[in-house]
Amino acid sequence: MQYWRRILAVGFGGFFGGALREAIELWMAGPFPWGTIVINLVGTFISAFLVILFAHKIGVGQITSDFVLVGILGAFTTFSTAILDMVKLGHIWPALMYFVITLLGGLVVVIFARNLARKVVA
Repeated sequence: MQYWRRILAVGFGGFFGGALREAIELWMAGPFPWGTIVINLVGTFISAFLVILFAHKIGVGQITSDFVLVGILGAFTTFSTAILDMVKLGHIWPALMYFVITLLGGLVVVIFARNLARKVVA
């Protein structure tokens, strides 16, 4: 029974994460895919922060963790969308800039989230 609860938690979370992603993509639509960059950086920050918070401060169960981290944030942030956006840019320099912003930005927000979460749980 636990197996199905986890699957449903991920599915419901995925619905909300995917819907939120689409709403932000539509709101930030333009010639450069800033929406995907913002979504992936914000989602990466939240994921990194919550992993530490869930493990050290807030005792959440596996189903809640699956709902939030795998479902909502997994659907909210997707690497495949970032790659597709790079291809859609059609030129090497905008695609390269997008890649660098996504990769380095992701690294920066993970480091920031990790440090902030460690201060919160200390």
